[in-house]
Order: sequence, then C-alpha cells, then structure tokens
Amino acid sequence: MDTKQCMIVDLERRGNKRMFITEQVASINENKNGLWTVRFLSSSRVFNYNHSRLLYLTHPETIDINEKGLYVKNWHITNASELLCFTDGRYTFYRVAYTNGYYENLDGNDVYVTRTPIDKNGGSKWEYLRKLAVETGLIMEDNENILLKQYNLVDLNRDNVPLTQYLGDRTKLAIYREPKQIFYPFGCNASQKIAVETALTHQVSIIQGPPGTGKTQTILNIIANLLLANKTVLVVSNNNSAVENVAEKLEGENLGFIVAKLGSVQNKEAFIANQSDYPDMSGWVIEEEPVKQQAQNSLHTVAQGFDAQMRQAQLKAEYDALLKEAKYNDMLQQKSSGKEWLHGKRSSKLMKLLNLYQLKIENRTKPDLWFRLKWAFLLGTKMFSFLGGKPSDVVADLESAYYFSRKTEIEQELDAIATTLLSIDIKRCATELRSASLLILKNKMAKRYQTFERQKFTIKDIKPKTKEFLKEYPVVLSTTYSAKSCISKDMVFDYVIMDEASQVDIKTGALALSCAMNAVIVGDDKQLPNVISREEVKALNAIQSTYNVDDRYNAATHSFLRSCIEVFKDAPVTLLREHYRCHPQIIEFCNQKFYDGELVTMTTDHGEDKVLQVIRTVKGNHARGHFNQREIDVIIQEVMPEYADTGTVGIITPYRSQAEEINKAIGTDIASTVHKYQGRECDTIIMSTVDNTPTEFSDDPNLLNVAISRAKKHLCIVTNGNDMPQDTNLAQLIAYIQYNNFGVKESKLHSVFDLLYKQYTAERLAYEQAHPVVSGYLSENLMFDMLVKGIAKSELANTEVLCHYPLSRLIADWDVLDEQEKAFAESPLAHVDFLIYNSLTKRPIQTIEVDGWHFHRESKAQQSRDALKDRILTKFGLCPHRISTTDTVNEEAVMKMLLATS
Repeated sequence: MDTKQCMIVDLERRGNKRMFITEQVASINENKNGLWTVRFLSSSRVFNYNHSRLLYLTHPETIDINEKGLYVKNWHITNASELLCFTDGRYTFYRVAYTNGYYENLDGNDVYVTRTPIDKNGGSKWEYLRKLAVETGLIMEDNENILLKQYNLVDLNRDNVPLTQYLGDRTKLAIYREPKQIFYPFGCNASQKIAVETALTHQVSIIQGPPGTGKTQTILNIIANLLLANKTVLVVSNNNSAVENVAEKLEGENLGFIVAKLGSVQNKEAFIANQSDYPDMSGWVIEEEPVKQQAQNSLHTVAQGFDAQMRQAQLKAEYDALLKEAKYNDMLQQKSSGKEWLHGKRSSKLMKLLNLYQLKIENRTKPDLWFRLKWAFLLGTKMFSFLGGKPSDVVADLESAYYFSRKTEIEQELDAIATTLLSIDIKRCATELRSASLLILKNKMAKRYQTFERQKFTIKDIKPKTKEFLKEYPVVLSTTYSAKSCISKDMVFDYVIMDEASQVDIKTGALALSCAMNAVIVGDDKQLPNVISREEVKALNAIQSTYNVDDRYNAATHSFLRSCIEVFKDAPVTLLREHYRCHPQIIEFCNQKFYDGELVTMTTDHGEDKVLQVIRTVKGNHARGHFNQREIDVIIQEVMPEYADTGTVGIITPYRSQAEEINKAIGTDIASTVHKYQGRECDTIIMSTVDNTPTEFSDDPNLLNVAISRAKKHLCIVTNGNDMPQDTNLAQLIAYIQYNNFGVKESKLHSVFDLLYKQYTAERLAYEQAHPVVSGYLSENLMFDMLVKGIAKSELANTEVLCHYPLSRLIADWDVLDEQEKAFAESPLAHVDFLIYNSLTKRPIQTIEVDGWHFHRESKAQQSRDALKDRILTKFGLCPHRISTTDTVNEEAVMKMLLATS
C-alpha cells in the first residue's frame, strides 16, 4: 500500500500506535455486503471488517508548513519535511515525514497546525510589549536585558496559547467538559468549589482572592485535579514566597517529590543539588472505586451544607449589626416603654404596621376604629388601645419591638441551621472529603511512579529532556520573570497558574500566557499593585502613546490582573467570598469599604474587648518627613504593654524610616511597611499612620486594605489627633471603629439607623408600588430608583439612600435649636424625604425633599413647615435639595446634585 496515498486505521485499537495498519495490508476492497475485504502481507487469508471497525482513508491533503507551526502533543516539531492530512469528516489523522527520512502516523487529536503567528495577529500590541521589555526590563551587570531574553524565547508560531487572545485574536477561549469527578484533597467551601470547577472547564479563568479566603487552598485543589488528569502545571508569582507556600503545602502531604522549584539560576542549582528519591508509596495504593464513591458522597453532603453555612454567616453578620443598632436605639430612647407584649410579634408585621401608621399620621388623621380593630385582630387585643396612644410613643415602641423581634427570629433561624448542620455532620463529611480525595491523589501518584527508578537531571538536561523532566516533575514553580526559560522553548505546559497577579506587571504577565495552553489568573486587585517608579511611569506612558494601544494594556495604570479582567471578557471571574482570618469587626470594614459587602465572614464575634481601637495623639504637627516620634512613644508606652500577652504582634506603617525607628526603640524586628506584610498575619496589628494629615500614599485604599486584614484578633490605629477630611479612608476607618465601640463622637448628628430604616424604606416603597400616586407626578419609587442609579453611576463608595427618615433620629445636639424648632423636630410627623448617608460610618451626607407629595405647594402652612425644616437641617449642615413632583428630573441632574456635596 502507498502510505502517501492512503491510510488504514483499526479504530478498535485507537489510542495505540498499533491502530495504524497501512503497511501490513496487501489489498483492501469493499465487497457487495458493504464490508472491507482485507488481505494482509503476512497471510493469504481474506478478512472482512465492518466500516465501524476499519477506516480506509484516501486522497490526503498536503498541508503547507513552511510558514506555520506544527505541534505534536504540545511539542513544536521543527524538522518536518511533509505533512499529510487524512480525513473522512468525522475522523482525522496525519502522516508526518521528517528531514531524516523517518515518518510516523498520528491521531488528529495529537496534532495542531497554527493559523497566524502571534506577532502578526497581535500586531502593534506584541511590538508594544516587546518595547516595554526593551525599555523597562531588568538589566544585569553584563548589560543583558533579562526580560527581553525571555521574550526572545516565545514561540511566535504557537497561536493556541492564551497570549493569542490577550493580544486581540477573536478566537473564542476554549470551554471543556467538566471531569466526571472533581476531588478536594485540601478541603473546600462553596466559592472555592466553583473556582476549581471553572478553572478545569475554561481555557482562561480568573480568581479574585480577598484576604483570608483560602486562595492557596484553591490553587492546590486545581493542581491536584490536573495531576489526576496527567496534566503539567507551571505555578508562577512575582516573588518566591508566594510559590514557596504552594511547595510547602504539597510537601506537607509528602507530595513534594513531584515539584521542581526552578526559575532563577540559583533556584535551579539548589533544586538540582537536592533532587530527592521517591518516598515510600507502598501504603498509597488503594482500591479506587469505594474511595471515589466515599469522596462523591461526602462532597454531595458538604455541598448541601454550603448554603446553610453561608446563610448562617450572613445571619451572624446581621445579628451583630442588629445588636449594635439596637443598643444605639436604647441609648436614644433612654427608658423602657413597658411594651414587652409587642416582642412576640413577627418583625415583618411590625414593620408593615409601622409604615401604615406613619402614612396615617402624615395625613393628619388618627388611626380610625377599623384600623385599630384590624390590627387588634392580627396582633392581639392590646393593640387596640396601643394604637390610640401618643404617636411619638407608638412609633418608638414599634421600632424598639422590631429590633427585639428580629433578634429573636435570627436566633431561632440560627438554631435551626445549627441543628441541620449537626444532623448532616458537615464537619465529619468535610474531613472525609479531604481524606478520600487525598487517598485518590496519592494512589494516582503511586501508580505513576513506584514501579520506576527516579531519573536524576543536571541543569543542562532540563531543556533537551523536557518531556522526561515533566514526567518526573509535573509541577514546576518559578517567578513570573523567569517562567519562559524553565523548560525547552519547543514545549509548553498544560496549565499556568499565576498567583498574586495584582503585583505582576503587564509585560511580565503576558510572558506567562505564552507558557501554557490554559491559564488560571489568581489575585486581588484590592490589594497591593505592582510598584512603579515615577521615572518608569513616564517611560510607560510614552511607549503606550507611540504604539497607540488602548487602556486595557496601560502598564502605568493596570496590573496584569486588572488587564486580564478587562481583556478576557469571556473568561469567568470567581470571587472567593468566605473569609476565615479576621475577627468579624475587623474584616467587616474591608468588606464594606473595598469589597461591596460581598465577603461572608466565617469567624465568630464572641464579644471580645478592644477588638478595634483608635489612639490619637494630641493635636499638632508631630511628623517630621516620614517619621513621627510622638506615635512611637505612644506605641511603646501605651499600646505594646496592652497587647503583651495577646499572641503575635505586628506593627505596620506606610514608611520604612518609621518602621526602622520603631524596631530600634522596641529592640525587636516586628515593624515593617505594608508591602513586607502582604501574605502574613498576626493576632494583633498596630498601625502607625505617621502623617499629620492623610496623604495620597498613607491613605491609599490598597495599602489600608492589606494592613487591616493582617489582624486576626486585634487592630489598633495610632494616628494624629488633628482634624482630617471626612472623605479620607483613614477618617472613615476611625469613624467605623468609633461606631462599633459606641464611642462618644463630637457630633451634632446621630449615627444613621440604617438596618431598621432599610426595612422601613422597602416596606414603604412596596406599599406605594401597590398604591400608585396621581399620574404625571414624580413618585417616591421613581425618585428612589434615580437616586440609587445616580449613586452607582457617580461611583460614590459606601453611599446609600433611605426613604422617609425621622428628623428626631438625626439630631444629637438639641441645644442648637430654639423651642419652636425643637417642638417641630420631636414630632413623629417630621422627617426628611430622602437621606443620603455613608453606610460604613453611618454618617448622614445630605437630604433631599420632594415637594407636593402630601400637600399642595400653595399651602402656606406647608410652606412654613418646609422653611422651618430647612432652617433646622441647615444648622446641622444638611440643607436639603428641594425638588417639585412636577419637575422633570433625570439621572444627570440627580448625579450633579449628589456630587455637589459628596
């Protein structure tokens, strides 16, 4: 048979080289029964084969490979002389001939022929990245540009790596079928499970890992499942410590022998010098099926408990917030009403009654007989006389009862969840899932390695023997900078996992995308970005302007993580939500301020003392440059003695000089900058802010987020006593701590009771939705929606809106009001239509009044009340914006109004 003109494949042997039988066949014809009649060279007998068994392909297509890349099982073939493609539309096979005269037949699944070279497809973007490497890459003593050297190793013909799509190729990112079973040898929770599944089914996936959410654990589970699928993995980061953490965890499970720590020359030398033999794996071999079934059953049970755990954590957060707000409410009421009979009523019923009662008295009508009888029937006979009481007392009692009832309801639901979790024994099942998954992984490694003798390598062996090397070491660790030089340039990994991607710059991160067929980008763009000097920023901006690439590739403003999120629009982004490190009071500031409240705190508040503290020095300009002796004195004399027996203590400051002076004064090396503390944690964190007033650097949100989230049990802020702008992050942190500690603030206004009035707002708007106002008038619902959208479009952080907020709940300093103003403000009728406030600090920002909802504009009495309300609010810095119900109000006008006082 002419192997250039035909190919005969035995499909029953597919996956084995013996499936190609062309050279063994003397003749092949189709008989009248539609079967292949075959005579082999080795026998005179004739055999008949069904078409489903034997494939006879002719008329191959000759593939022009002169300007294309040919890859066989991921290896770049550079010595091919001819490539023939045989296909019937359903099956595809190749015959590749080499320059040395040898040829081989290959399954189509093992062969890839490129379309367009990366540098042609990416155009100016590729040249832009190379220019960044040329101009800003690290230069060694011999004037060699290390990064440019890495760029020269990129195989430009390989267009099926994620770098291609990063540079703008319109080919869709691949999506794969989920493995039959996924294992979790390092444990998991709800969002980690999603992240692992997504990584295994998408060519590119992005994982946002806020502090304390188990980022490394997620990476390890991805690696474990890739090992089970016989894949190779490159794990990279901008520093050695991040990847070292992965190595340590694998070593902890006695799996360190599959890991090669490469990257820099020093790392390679250390690895080669310390190559280990295989561990004793005789006890790792198991009967797989029962253990797989146990893992599957345990995962099913654990997954059932995820929703309950999530709900439990969310309820605990609401419960803690409720207790704080209820305590403030008690402080405001200052006396018990004696209406304990209200406490057994459903909170939703109480809120509905409060709304309807308020609507009654707004219209200057007392609750009528039928209204009182209806609610007496619904909530008990005592309600009849209660609703006939003084309106201010009725409102106050209903509000207090709401807090008590909601607290009881949460406690009951928490008890029910605890019983559910206990009944399914989620802790035991989670342990069994981890244990069974680890057994499966170790069994796989034992079968793979224990029958062979370990092959040892020299540094010079690694690249020419890359295939053999990756069989021994399927997990390779490297810094991002050195990733491209780990193995032969003719080979790429199956997966690259990049950790701490927010600290990786674009020009270096892009290299990692050329190192593997698939990528998992892990990081947190709310933590520290890559550090860029002012001189480098100028160079980066000039290069971007020259090559005219869009802002998604702006190396001066974008970390690699941020760039990937904006470029890979089809790549799924998974947020790891469950937080396990910090005390709830500590992480809740970060959660609300930086993560839009999306984190779910899995730690518990046990009512510990002094979880949050602010110690402010006397007013004055104590900072001298980046050094503040007054804060150092406070730390040594007041703060350190208090935390002497509370476990590990760390001191974080924005400036190196302050850290050095603190360490000298204390005599131990525990103070450092935020950058040195990323990835670390301590029981207690003390922050020295240094500056006389917050600066762009010391008030940087990313720095503060990292600093705060290092603290597990205690956070103490040592800062200047000077007045500081209320919109600074530091001022909001201090206000947040004061609110949580029930600190007495020098303020004329009370903190906003947002938990109670969020419910009231929802109830009121729902009522209005069911009872629409006269057509043509601006409704409360419409105005509320425009305010919410305006806040979102204006990107006003931690800014929310409440409807119909009582004036009496705002005022803390009644002494600034005259008798007429006091009488008005104390009335249960007095309210602001909309209150804009900071949900983090609970501080009012501005008020909005919409005229004409309840009374005609021409009413002189109403105009007088409006003027009185304006006068009162102005005294507290909250002069309202007034809008008529007949005005045409659009989002632009709302945004302008919001930004005017933000």
